[in-house]
Amino acid sequence: MERPFRLASPVEELPAYYQDLKDEEITAAFRNFDVERNYDIFDRQTRNPSSTNFCMDFGDDDAWCAFDLASDSISRLLQSPRPPRLHTRWINLWMPYNQKDTLHALAKYYDFSPRLLGLMCSDPVPPKPKPLQAKQSSATLRSRRSAKSHKSQESHGSSKQTSLDSEESIGMTDLMQSTQLEMVRDLSHYHIVNDVWHWSSVDWGRRFVCMGYNSLHNVRTKSAVEHNDEMDNSRDIPHGHRVWNWLLLTEDKTVISISEDPFPFTGGKLQAQELKVLYTVRRNLVSVFRQLTKAPTPLRDSSLMMLPIRHRIGNSDEETAHRSTDAPGLLFYYLFEDWYTTYSLVTRRDHGYAAELDRLRREMLVKANLTHVDQLHHIGCQLSVLKRVYQSYGLIIERVLKKQEATIASLKNSHIVSGVESLASSLPHMSSPGPQIPEADSLLGVSLSSAARVRFERLKDRIALYALSEIQQCIDQKESLVMMNFNLIAIKESFSVERLTRITLLLAKITLLFMPVTLMTGYFSIQFAGVEFSVTSYWWAFAGFFGLSLVLVFLFSLFSGTMEGNIISRPWSRMMYDISKRWLLHKRKRGH
Repeated sequence: MERPFRLASPVEELPAYYQDLKDEEITAAFRNFDVERNYDIFDRQTRNPSSTNFCMDFGDDDAWCAFDLASDSISRLLQSPRPPRLHTRWINLWMPYNQKDTLHALAKYYDFSPRLLGLMCSDPVPPKPKPLQAKQSSATLRSRRSAKSHKSQESHGSSKQTSLDSEESIGMTDLMQSTQLEMVRDLSHYHIVNDVWHWSSVDWGRRFVCMGYNSLHNVRTKSAVEHNDEMDNSRDIPHGHRVWNWLLLTEDKTVISISEDPFPFTGGKLQAQELKVLYTVRRNLVSVFRQLTKAPTPLRDSSLMMLPIRHRIGNSDEETAHRSTDAPGLLFYYLFEDWYTTYSLVTRRDHGYAAELDRLRREMLVKANLTHVDQLHHIGCQLSVLKRVYQSYGLIIERVLKKQEATIASLKNSHIVSGVESLASSLPHMSSPGPQIPEADSLLGVSLSSAARVRFERLKDRIALYALSEIQQCIDQKESLVMMNFNLIAIKESFSVERLTRITLLLAKITLLFMPVTLMTGYFSIQFAGVEFSVTSYWWAFAGFFGLSLVLVFLFSLFSGTMEGNIISRPWSRMMYDISKRWLLHKRKRGH
């Protein structure tokens, strides 16, 4: 394994807190984050695919950061109380499957549940093998099973004293074990979050609150499309890249962020398109990271990127008194609030689902067909997945903001005392034997400051107003486009039927036009005794019959409303009746 990257800048004077830890890696890695040259190096490391983790301790005046720390160093930092000047700590982990020792150190210190630790330590899902590899692996598996079966038969033949019942029980045990292994292999954590995009988790401990969720990023590169096709093999998932995140807030004002590796099987060697996906996935984290320095940066004065964690305007006593308690909750909130991703994925009009639906609408007006219905179906499935994802975000916020209260079961027959009893037991003459735990310390979860709570409530309103409402509008527009497509197809078919009807009527009228002439010709062809017809008399009769037939067909078409041409809403006879009626009314008015 390669040695972690270390800063090439000269050694700086570290606070006594880091020097007292007696750890060479800590003293070599930590640097002042408010120094411009250190900030530039750290900023590049946040975008380096080989970076594994970083730890930042900061307060109102100081900030110190280190990258790629070992698990022993992180454990030593956790067990050493921080000075009040460094009231907030941020620990970020990339590639968690390669840092299981660090995850175990965090779990042991903050008392994670075994299931939560197991989910965090889950291995990534390997890519699906190609058809040739799949055939080879299946053939190898069959050969192993046949060899195992042959070996089992030999062993059964050698041991004749084994009963049939024990043989059947051994076979059933092997079958159950293999079934359980296959079930565990098929239902790993990353299998679930990849199949169910709206999967989320909120866990509480005595010393932490943890939420896990999928974040969606608007990436439309070729690599991302191929990745989605390999993992999902469906067009019913949204356009974008899915990344699972863990976010924890602890009682000692530490924020822990853990991100899934988008490309776990590349060995850190990413192509240009994969690097673009990586930068997009880490955009919000890098933005928050940059806002924690007081060194001059190009984006420091950007109103949309400015975060009130270390940069404040007011210096009143009321404001400065709450900064140490507000900073961890604010950092926890801004790492969760990736509003730029939501804005670009849902509400932007230059690209996305609204633009795609508008494109389909224009195509339908030119020529509607059933392929548009298939495209609208897949868009509807993608919008439904997006809707459930943002609904899961709202549920996460509700559970994080939910106030935990003590129950009668937790207070009865335990060492937990209520507030009044806790105050009474603190008096010398009221002390009771045995350890007494205050009611507030017995509750699960970590309380958020009011600054973080109001922002979580605001984010919930934004999700409902700008994300869910936009998605619902697109779903409604999709439904209306489906109906419009069928209506346009029906209108096109009615036009075709009308055209066919006009042609049929025209042919029928031509037939009626020549029918009298045909009868006249048959009459002239009959040999009557003493009667002779001349050519002149034939053509005069032809002209008379043809002219009379033409007038009769015209009058029939005129009064029945079947004149060829544009569609006539009313027959001519009805139009003439209405005109004559109006003329009579006008004449009566003039007579009066």
